[in-house]
Amino acid sequence: MAPRVSASPAAPLAVGLVGAGPWAEKAYAPMLAEGPETRLAGVWARRPEAAAALAAQHGCDAVETFAALLERCDAIAFSVPPQVQAELGVIAADAGKHLMLDKPLALTLEPAERLVTAIDRAGVVTQLMLTQRYRATTDAFVEQARGFKAFGARYAFLTGGFLSGPYATPWRIEHGALHDLGPHALDLVEAALGPIVELDATGDPRRWISLTCTHASGAVTEMSLSGSVPLKQTVCKLELFGAGGVLEFDLIASSSETPWPRIRAEFVAAVRAGKSPALDAHRGLELQRLIDRAMRSIA
Repeated sequence: MAPRVSASPAAPLAVGLVGAGPWAEKAYAPMLAEGPETRLAGVWARRPEAAAALAAQHGCDAVETFAALLERCDAIAFSVPPQVQAELGVIAADAGKHLMLDKPLALTLEPAERLVTAIDRAGVVTQLMLTQRYRATTDAFVEQARGFKAFGARYAFLTGGFLSGPYATPWRIEHGALHDLGPHALDLVEAALGPIVELDATGDPRRWISLTCTHASGAVTEMSLSGSVPLKQTVCKLELFGAGGVLEFDLIASSSETPWPRIRAEFVAAVRAGKSPALDAHRGLELQRLIDRAMRSIA
């Protein structure tokens, strides 16, 4: 059973934020501070000055330690590198805090498994921030795709975001597109075409990686991922092919719909109900296993 939250059902859920980088500033902090389902209970980051600046923008406190953040909230949202999330997530789960988790859960499979084990042991609610899946346009495409009976698919997710700018962070530069873009891509093609039962990968995740995924239905997806192509605009498109022709979904064209209110509302509803949604830590572990298979295929 999930731990009870300290706030009454009518009160906003107190969520502490771990991290004060670009994604925390763009997404997590404003989403949690705007409510009405949540309130930003505090910010902790390894760079105190960044935590203080972000907290000041949203009318809350920056705290000096992670332990102090745990004391003032019912849930924790992570916006940190995967290896940091995997370590601190175990501590937060053991403290009975519900978790809003970024993807991937970890850099490798073993710490991801440890995190999910801690979550299950504690019985806390989790939600995975696969932002593309919190848009009505994605829901509509997935519904169409499930009735389309595709026998093949192509997915391209290409960006220059790892070359420069706010998301050219050390872990993305070192580990590349498979870890950062891969969870989004693998999750969407499984939602549209069913579970992946075979996976082969070639290339270098830091430059360009290609995956061939065979689904339980027999459909085959060819996937290309790169964060190192100097494009003026990101390419993110899934095309399904079958007897009915082609079904296309351009995720960039549909990205004007903001996912943040839905993410916030669904997380709080799950916490109140004491039951994690389908996009939770266990889904994150399934995706981590696919990433692990791809890495072993390359090796």
